Amino acid sequence: MSQVNLISQAEYAKRRGCSEAAVSKAISGNRISLIDGKIDPSVADVQWAKNTRVRTGAGRRPASDGVSSEQLGLMPEGTAEKPASEPAGPGGDDYWKSRSRREAAEAELAEMDLATKRGELIQVKAVELVWGSALASCREHLLQVRARLAPMLAVETETFRIEQLLDLEHNKALNFLAGVELPKPGGGA
Repeated sequence: MSQVNLISQAEYAKRRGCSEAAVSKAISGNRISLIDGKIDPSVADVQWAKNTRVRTGAGRRPASDGVSSEQLGLMPEGTAEKPASEPAGPGGDDYWKSRSRREAAEAELAEMDLATKRGELIQVKAVELVWGSALASCREHLLQVRARLAPMLAVETETFRIEQLLDLEHNKALNFLAGVELPKPGGGA
């Protein structure tokens, strides 16, 4: 049976080319395990690769013992693609597809936020609220036209005067719609 070479957290951090805090955080997050308070580097490398999400664009210093990130199953610096050493198995591709969908959704949200800040995008609910109120006012005005005009039109004999009164009331109703102020971009009403 082969002998297990256990090392301290500080030695493992130096070997990985990361801070001791990162190793400590991986231990406290149960991403790597300890054996009698020490680390088996070969087991920890596998656990680190499997349980730690690699940040894209994060600068990685090479490990001091010459082990490359590809050999550890880590992503090369600045990439978001599946590493060549990733074993093809059930569920492996699902992770990368899910990660790709999540990152695409995050990018879309960032673009929408930027468009809102630029004043190119407003919330649909705010527009619906403003237009709903304006249409309700217009409807109420139009429903009252009959009651307001009936007494005046009953005594009118000139067609031109009747048309003027009807036009005036319809224009008032349409002005409710023309004077609608849409909410300002950014969610403010």
